[in-house]
Amino acid sequence: MDTFDHAPDEPRSSTGREWEVFCREQESEPLTHVGSVSAPTAAIAREQASTLFGHAAAALWLCPADETVRVQASDLGVGRATPEGADGTAGATGESPESTIPAEAGGDRE
Repeated sequence: MDTFDHAPDEPRSSTGREWEVFCREQESEPLTHVGSVSAPTAAIAREQASTLFGHAAAALWLCPADETVRVQASDLGVGRATPEGADGTAGATGESPESTIPAEAGGDRE
């Protein structure tokens, strides 16, 4: 399968909202992104997510895709010089950790 029937980051349906689904298989494990569903309401998204992913879940979380912020490793400073002492103070770049997060991703809050 070399082509998608839609752009990967675009909503699948013009009549529904896309919801990102996160699953925790056991209470001791972290949430993991398992996929997405398209539905016009949170209640329908919950029903679809439960049907598709609920069999292996201790918990399911749903987030509206258009309100979910994606942060890549490059946005987190992965591979950059670490702050002296790794205590979160300004490092080799001279920037505090908060100043490297784009404003649209929640950075530069006052």
